[in-house]
Formats: sequence, structure tokens, C-alpha cells
Amino acid sequence: MPPSWEALAPSSRRVWQPLCPQQRGYTSDSTGDHRSLTWRRKASQLQRSLDLEPENPRRFAELLRALNHFDPQQVIRLFELRDPRVAFSNSEAVREYVRALVLANRLDYVDLDALLGRQWREVQQNINTTAQVASDASNAAGASGIVELKLPNKGEPIQVQIADSHRRALWRLLRSAVTMLIMVAGVTVFAEGLAGNVQKGFGMGSKKITPVEEVNTTFNDVKGCDEVKDELQEIILYLRDPDRFTRLGAKLPKGVMMSGSPGTGKTLLARAIAGEAGVPFLQASGSEFEEMFVGVGARRIRDLFQEARKHAPCIVFIDEIDAVGSKRSSRDNTAVRMTLNQLLVEMDGFENNTGVVVICATNFPESLDKALTRPGRLDRQIVVPIPDLKGRMEILEMYASKLKLDQKVDLKTLARRTAGMTGADLANILNIAAVRSSAENLLCIPSKYLEEAFDRVVVGLERRNPMSEQEKKLTAYHEGGHTLVSIGNSGADPVHKATIMPRGNALGVTWSIPEREKYSERLFELQARLRVLMGGKAAEELIFGPENVTAGCTSDLRQATGLARRMVMNFGMSAQQQSGLLSLDVDEYAVLSDQAKHEIDEKTQCLLTDAYSHAAEYLRSHEEQLHRLAQALIEFETLSAEEIKLAVEGRATSIIELRQREEENTKKELADCGATAKEVQSPKTRKTKAPKSIGSAGTVPNPAEPAEE
Repeated sequence: MPPSWEALAPSSRRVWQPLCPQQRGYTSDSTGDHRSLTWRRKASQLQRSLDLEPENPRRFAELLRALNHFDPQQVIRLFELRDPRVAFSNSEAVREYVRALVLANRLDYVDLDALLGRQWREVQQNINTTAQVASDASNAAGASGIVELKLPNKGEPIQVQIADSHRRALWRLLRSAVTMLIMVAGVTVFAEGLAGNVQKGFGMGSKKITPVEEVNTTFNDVKGCDEVKDELQEIILYLRDPDRFTRLGAKLPKGVMMSGSPGTGKTLLARAIAGEAGVPFLQASGSEFEEMFVGVGARRIRDLFQEARKHAPCIVFIDEIDAVGSKRSSRDNTAVRMTLNQLLVEMDGFENNTGVVVICATNFPESLDKALTRPGRLDRQIVVPIPDLKGRMEILEMYASKLKLDQKVDLKTLARRTAGMTGADLANILNIAAVRSSAENLLCIPSKYLEEAFDRVVVGLERRNPMSEQEKKLTAYHEGGHTLVSIGNSGADPVHKATIMPRGNALGVTWSIPEREKYSERLFELQARLRVLMGGKAAEELIFGPENVTAGCTSDLRQATGLARRMVMNFGMSAQQQSGLLSLDVDEYAVLSDQAKHEIDEKTQCLLTDAYSHAAEYLRSHEEQLHRLAQALIEFETLSAEEIKLAVEGRATSIIELRQREEENTKKELADCGATAKEVQSPKTRKTKAPKSIGSAGTVPNPAEPAEE
């Protein structure tokens, strides 16, 4: 017979005494109340289920587990009220009963040997010690509700562990803090170890500056700017023999500012100075000093001049100086001002830079800060001009000396056609012709390929004609109107070629070549240009009617409007008797009054209307010639200046004969260069470069107009 409950616990045990909330493990906060209410509801549901099945051991164990969350005394009472045989046969219920004894601090009042029927004496001392610890920490354990209960296997004693919540929380906090410190220390060491690579990845690293000790470029490699070379001779003499100037107390300018159009040879001139003087050459770009991090640009400026002092006398060349030396304003960020300020200090500060000559280059000298261009810094201003006819001839001869040209190539003709081109443009033309000749496996470069390269640079690559017959007719009359108006105006440049073949973004192009070098244009010449630009639209309206005018005049109108606006706002010209004597830029025009803007717009519109009226009147009086020229363009697609004259006179058969003779000459020329008859193509569309575009019949403006400015 199992022992009775009276034998298991003395009569003095306080089974029914209510416990305080701290002893029951309750929490007084809202979260604890909500959790206790939830378990009470669950216990009620389990009690009703147990009433339906009183002998179900699983439901009885679940009820005891739910009651242990808010009332362990109730667990002890229910367990002791059941038949001991039934109660102790349910291992889950026994586990919850022991857990309730621990939570209620009643473990000392129960004889576990008699209760469990096991050999408990050998571990009684450990149980008593555990119970004493539980008694001392009952408040903390009851408050936190954290109890770890481990049931042994069969034949092993029960081990009860009660965790001190406060000590455990303190230990967790300490452990987390130590772990965080270790992680921060590791990340810091890793970041410091890779600091150099990270800085390079973000552009913060210092760029290694290596001067060029041996510069092979000299003034013999620079053509087309003799005046500039004469101006720079003083710097070369100073770098070669400084005592020659210091004995008289002379001081050479510390900096030289070279400005000019792109491709005029500013960088080449700087290298030629270093090569002539035989000194090291340090090169940098203005964009290299601009970074997203404040102070990086200033540090690179310091590194550049520090390296220059080590190799003095030397030349420091900074290309595109406007990227870092633009005018300062209050809206600039700190990094931009710091970089420019450091450059100003290095060029003329307390520290003397004896023997260091700074040469800067820019395409926009008007955008530079005045403190940078004052005397003592960049005090010598040198403008590198676009080469004239003599300069272009020298440049072509210099580049042609490195190529194998056919003996029939006339460089003078090429030089006359390239008015307004820079040395880079001329080199590009010769290189395109050389590449084409090499692809054809020729022994030399014929003039035919030079003309093709010339046209390709000016008006773009010739494409296959995608237009229908109606569109070809419209384009032919459009280009014929440009050509005929140009022929009929004395102030217009002679027409060089007209084509209805698509080139670049244009469906058709008419361009002209000036008879001589032009450095200024008179009023009647500008008016003639306006009339030529309006000739295409006037021809379309005359032949096809106003309702059939195409959008091919977009480029013409844009060019004409820009020219007319410059005539009014910058040149003081207009079609009226009294023109406005003023010069305004775009920013100044924006702040004018509405009345002043209206007057300028009215004068501009008057110039355009007058040009269109003259072009339309001339075409009406020469309509027969317009029909002849348009028919020739439809038939031959491209006409040269001589062929245009024959077409206007109505001699279309003479054009065929002229082309046959030219085709025979081209075959002979290519045969001399090593080509076979099969490789020769008909020069139906000869290419000749035009420095000025007169008009285009495309919806997109012609990008090449070198002689218009």
C-alpha cells in the first residue's frame, strides 16, 4: 500500500495558507496581469474538459501545468486530493507536483523518500542544500518566474536548479558588453589595416607624381603658331640660364595661361617648352584635384608643388585649369574653395617657388578667378589661335611627311578648303584617309580618299538613301533652293557641293567654301547668309505650296535665328534704319524688361522675314533654273561646284561626260597606288570638305559648321 498523505507530510504543514504575490511568482505590471489572465482562462477550459473525463491522465497533467503559472498551491491541493495510486502513476502530473512544491517553497515539508519510494538518503544532503538556496532566493525566483527543473532518468536523483534573475541579467549585460568591445576592436584593426586600399578606392589616396625627365618634343613639332613660339622663347631662355635674367634684376613671370579652341596645340606647346629647355615636365589635369572628400584636392595641390620643388628648375603643366580655378562665389562648397585657395598660395605665397614655371591651359579663360590671373601668378596671357592658311599648310606638310601620299595630292587645295580647322582636325583627316587606304591595301594615299575623309569630318559619313521618290524630290528642291540663292547673292560664299544623300543627321546638305581667309563679316554678308538659309523653305513653299512644306527646315531656322539674334544683340545690326547699339549676352537678356525684350525680338523677326522675302522673290524669278538644278540632284544625287553650274545652264549631258573623265582619272590614280580595276568605285559622289554648312534638309541640325562662327 502506498503511504497516505498524512504519513508523507506532518500535520503542521501549512497546506492551505495563501501566499503573497511575490511567493506565487506573480508580476504586478500590466504584462504580467495579462499573461496570468490568459493562463486562468486556459485552466478553466482544461477544468471543464477534466470534468467530462475525470480519469484522463493527460488532461489532468495539462491542468496542473496551467495552474503552475499562477497558483502552485492549487496544484498541490488537487494532486493530494486524488488517489495516490492514480496520481503517482501519471509521470507528467508528478513532475508538475514537484514543480509546484518548488514554486511554493514547500519542498522542505515533503518526504521525497516516502513520496517517490526511492533511495533518497544518499543525495538528501544535496536536496537540502538546494532547498535552502531556493528559500533564500524565493523572492527573486518568484518575481522572475524563471525555474529550471530537470527530472532524472530512472535510478537517478532529482536535481532542482533555481536561477537568480538579477545575477543572470547582470551577467548577460556584462557578457554582451565585452563581446561588443571585442567586435569593435576587431573592426577597427581591420579598417586601419585596409585604410590605404579603401582610400584609393574612394579616390582619397595620394597619386604618385612622376616627372618626365626626357621630353623629346621640340618647337619643330609645333606648327601654325609662330607668334606663340616667339612669346615663349623667354621662358626657355630663363630655364636654360637663370643668371642671365637675375643679373639685371629681372623676374620671369611665374605662370603662363594659354587659351584657345580645342585642338590648337596647347598641351603640345607645353611639352615643347620642356623639351627645348631640357627640364623635367610634370603634368596634371584640373579634374584630378576635385574629389567628393573635403581636403583631398588641396592635398594633391601640395603634393604636386612639393614634387616640383624637388626637381627645380622644372615645368608644371595643369590642363583644363577652369575645373579648379573658376570664379569663386558664396554658393561654392568648402572643397572647391579649399582647392583653389591652396593653388593660389602655392603659386604666390610666403614660400618661394624659384625655378618652377606653371603653365596652365583652358578653353574658357573668361571663367577663371581674378586672383588666379593677377600679376604674380598667371600674369602672362597667351592665346593660341586657329591656324591660318600658311599655318594649315605647315601642319599638313608635317603630318604628310610621315605618310605615303600620292604624287597627285595637292595639299594647298586641301589647306584652302579647311578654313577654320585646327591642327587636330587636319591630323584626323589625314589619318582617316590613311586608314582607308591601308584597308584597301594600297601602296599610297590617293586624293580621292583624302576628299572622302574631308567630307566625312565636315558633314558626317554618307549613308544609303532611305527616302522615297517623293521625299527625294522634296529634298532636291530644298537643297536646290539653298544653292540657287547662294549663287544669286554676291555676299554669299561660293557653293562647293550639294547633295541629297543622307550625311550624319541630315537628309541633304549644301555647303560652301570662302574664297579667302575671313576674320570679320559685313552686314550684307550676314544678310546673304540669312537668305541662303531661308532658300530651302522658300523653294519648298514655291514648288509644293505652303501646306506641303516639310520639317527639313528645322536646322536652317535654328541657324538663321541664332545668327539674327547675334546680329541684334551683339553686332548692333538690324534691317531697320536705326539699329540698337547694344551688346547683350544670354544672362543680360534675361533681366531686361518686357518692352526691351519685345524690341529685340521684333528686330530679330524683321531680319528673318526680310531674308525670307528676298529668297522667295529670287526663286520665283529663277524658277526654271530651280527645276533644272533639282532634276540634276535627283539624277546624280551629289553635284560639285562645276556640275552645279552645268545643271543650272541645262547642260545635263555635259555632267555625264565630266564624270566619265573623272572616273578614268580616278582609276589611273588608284592603279598607280596599287589598286585593281575591280576595287575602283565610281566617283558619283565625290567628297570635298566644306568649312561652312549652308543648309540641311533633315529634321536634326547639321553638326558640322566650322566656318559659320
